[in-house]
Amino acid sequence: MRQGDPKPIDPAEKPARGLLHQRTSFEHFELTRFEPSADLADWVEHHWMILYDLGDRPPYTQRNLSHPNQHVVIDSRGETGIFGAATGVFETTLSGSGRVFATKFWPGAFRPLFGRPVSALSDTWVPVEAVFSRTSEDLQQEFAGLNDPVGMAERMEEMVRARLPEPDEKAQLARRIVTFAEVNLELISAGELAGAFGLGLRALQRLFDEYVGVPPKWVIDRYRMLEAVEALNAGGTETLTQLAHRLGYFDQAAFNHAFEKLTGAAPGAFLARQEG
Repeated sequence: MRQGDPKPIDPAEKPARGLLHQRTSFEHFELTRFEPSADLADWVEHHWMILYDLGDRPPYTQRNLSHPNQHVVIDSRGETGIFGAATGVFETTLSGSGRVFATKFWPGAFRPLFGRPVSALSDTWVPVEAVFSRTSEDLQQEFAGLNDPVGMAERMEEMVRARLPEPDEKAQLARRIVTFAEVNLELISAGELAGAFGLGLRALQRLFDEYVGVPPKWVIDRYRMLEAVEALNAGGTETLTQLAHRLGYFDQAAFNHAFEKLTGAAPGAFLARQEG
């Protein structure tokens, strides 16, 4: 039974985060996101779809910074499955025309569905039938003939509803902790994060391995890098030194090293490409 249509997300109110070189990205594809139906709001963060038609233009490689989430992805190129977080930079190459639709679960929420630690999904994927009653091949064929993105979201939600377990207190705690790390960018250590919730470091690490899929220190560092990428994408008057200090780095050199190690480009070079 339908629980209400998924509603489009206004990018001005909730910008997409993690696209490296965002301006160039949107020259090659359109991104649309939808809120989940109300009854799934504690499980699904949102649905998203990219639509691309490059025509005679050469293939385009999109590079993203993943969030600590799991996705069910239906891809017209045949790359359909359940994907965990990419611990490095995630790359995908678009050519010709096509579309990708996905359902993004809140941090912690996929563990009760998956039935085992979601760290098993990080940097990899499994077929849809590993969790749900539908197969990757069936979904691929079904979505090939369904051009309505809201209809796609509704079909995905029906599949999720049929598999929903009971609420899980640990999943809810994992989400609260991840959200805390996202908004408190001055955090620099997993010990600080554990202490904020009255947990020991080992207990926090076990919780993240099982429910989030990546270590707590990775989550802290990734949200700092996501904020750095968004600041550089947006431009503005903030200097690199000011940005480094705002994100808790001791100095700009430490920030430059961390940014270049992850993205392959120093912040200055990244910024110059945005302004070019």
